[in-house]
Amino acid sequence: MTLVEHALRGAVLEPDRPCRLRIGLPWYRSLPLSAILGIDLTLDGRSVTGLRLRSRDRVVPVGALATQHASWFLQDRYELEWDGPAPSAPTAEVVVRMRLQLPNLVGPGGSAVQVLQEVRASVPARAA
Repeated sequence: MTLVEHALRGAVLEPDRPCRLRIGLPWYRSLPLSAILGIDLTLDGRSVTGLRLRSRDRVVPVGALATQHASWFLQDRYELEWDGPAPSAPTAEVVVRMRLQLPNLVGPGGSAVQVLQEVRASVPARAA
């Protein structure tokens, strides 16, 4: 299993309200939440909007992660939440894309390096 693939290891879609998908960080070391510049989710080829990240005791819209000071540790599994629609089939083709700004790597221009990590998996859906 690669470092990126572990992000969806053991993932299960939960089609409650809100819908949820537990994910891990697709990187080889822990990062501050503020280093996550964006998260995109597609289910069976359809883009999901209104994503929020539930980390421990807080729920943060993905667009507001830059204001967070907590860290996402590799062993942590956080939940992506959204307000439907949920897949109705027993499994869904899931694609998670995360744009990460790497605070410890500086490019030739002097700014932090950014990478786009993508992970794909066929994920089972829990019955509603």
